[in-house]
Amino acid sequence: MKKQLLLVGVATILLSCTSPMQRNYSKESYKTDLEAIKEELDPPSFLLLAGTLVRLEFEEVPLDTMTYAEILEHGKKWQAEQDRKRKSELGDRHDRRRNYPYH
Repeated sequence: MKKQLLLVGVATILLSCTSPMQRNYSKESYKTDLEAIKEELDPPSFLLLAGTLVRLEFEEVPLDTMTYAEILEHGKKWQAEQDRKRKSELGDRHDRRRNYPYH
């Protein structure tokens, strides 16, 4: 009995020391997970994580197989892709302006 209690105690300590970012997403615990994650991330990263959660749920991506860190990484890749698209669109507009003689 003492060994079982010791094992449960050690497991609890190890789980409490793990970063909430390493936990898998769960609909049942995401609110408390996000509260813990908010303390760990800077505000822009936290907003990106929250926005990515909403976007991926809307796209019906199975989130329960992903950790919060993986979801955030997915959001960073998506944001970088959007930034590249935006820059290329602005670049095209800028190039067209160069053709005008008064600029």
